[in-house]
Amino acid sequence: MNKSMLVIAGALVLGVLVEPPEARADVTCSIVEIEASSGSAPAIDPDLKALEKKFKRPPLSSWNTFKKLGGASLTLAPQQAGAANLVHGKFGLLLRDINERPGKKPRLGLGITIDDTAGKRVVDIKVGVDAGDYVIPARPLPGDKGHLVAVTCK
Repeated sequence: MNKSMLVIAGALVLGVLVEPPEARADVTCSIVEIEASSGSAPAIDPDLKALEKKFKRPPLSSWNTFKKLGGASLTLAPQQAGAANLVHGKFGLLLRDINERPGKKPRLGLGITIDDTAGKRVVDIKVGVDAGDYVIPARPLPGDKGHLVAVTCK
């Protein structure tokens, strides 16, 4: 090896050793499990008021009563998965990526799964959502009810 190659190799090694590690961007996600139904008197659980506008748009508008069943919180880094138990099954969340956008909220790539109480996968979606906005996968339950899981990450 000649002298110039040694200098280049040394600079590369030094650059790798001196370069600071990548910042780890953790995201905290809130999960709210909701049971929806249709009743003679519309009602929204007071804990769900932040979601009221979303409930008025199709397909969620097919129900008029929304009851909070429970909630959970997950803190994830990119390419990290988490899970939470639900009254009506199990919830899985993967933070696929974070797309930083100058002057705008970051765009988060999420993978969402929901398994029913028997362990059968009933929801498996990949979505992009602005940080702080909600994604609400919904599925029917017996008796004209619906099972919703509202997810927001910041």
